[in-house]
Amino acid sequence: KNQIVKWGFAAKGSIESTPSIGPDGTVYFGSTDRKIYALDGKQGFKKWEFITGDCVKSSPAIGADGTVYAGSWDSHLYALDGKTGAKKWKADLGSVVRSSPAIGPDGTIYIGSRGKKVHALNGKTGTKKWEFEAGGLVTSSPAVGSDGTVYIGSWDYKVYALNGQTGAKRWEFKTGHWVVSSPAIGADGTVYVGSIDKKVYSLDGQTGAKKWEFP
Repeated sequence: KNQIVKWGFAAKGSIESTPSIGPDGTVYFGSTDRKIYALDGKQGFKKWEFITGDCVKSSPAIGADGTVYAGSWDSHLYALDGKTGAKKWKADLGSVVRSSPAIGPDGTIYIGSRGKKVHALNGKTGTKKWEFEAGGLVTSSPAVGSDGTVYIGSWDYKVYALNGQTGAKRWEFKTGHWVVSSPAIGADGTVYVGSIDKKVYSLDGQTGAKKWEFP
C-alpha cells in the first residue's frame, strides 16, 4: 500500500505562512500560534521554534548564508539562525507585517507593512536603508527583478516599481481594486500580478505599460 502522507506536524495555530525550504531540506514556516518553526524535511520532527509577539502569516525567506527572515503581526521583522533558531536581530517596522520578505542580490531585505510602507533593510544588521510610503496598506510581498527593481502591490489599487537601492519610485500602475497579490517576474522582465478587481495584469517591467489584462 502506497504511503501518500510521509509525515504530518501539528502547530498550535493555523498555518497561513507558505513553507520555505532550506538548502539542507529544512522546512521553515510560521503559525498564528506566534511561532516560526523549523522542521526536518524528511521525517517532520521539529528542529527548533522561535516565539514572536503575535501571529506569523509571513512566509520565510532564506538568505545565502542560511539566515531565515520572517515578519510577525507584532510589527517586527526577524532574522534567525537557520540551524539553531537563535535571533540575529529584529527590526521594528511600525505596524503589522503580513507581507513576506524578498532578498535582493546584495542581501538587502525588502518587505511591506500595514503602515502603508515598503521597507528596505540591511540583511546582516537589520538597519533601515530606506522606506517608501504607498497610499494604502502593503500586504503584498515584493518581487525583485534582475536589475534590482522592487515590484509590490498596495491597497491603494496600485502596483509600484521602486529603485532597490534608493526606494525612488520608477513607475506605478493603477488597477480597479486592492492589490494583495504578489507580483511574479517573467524571464523577459514582464511583471504579472492579480487584483481584487478580478483581473490578472501583464505589465512592462521597465515602463509599467499594460501589455494585457485577463478578467
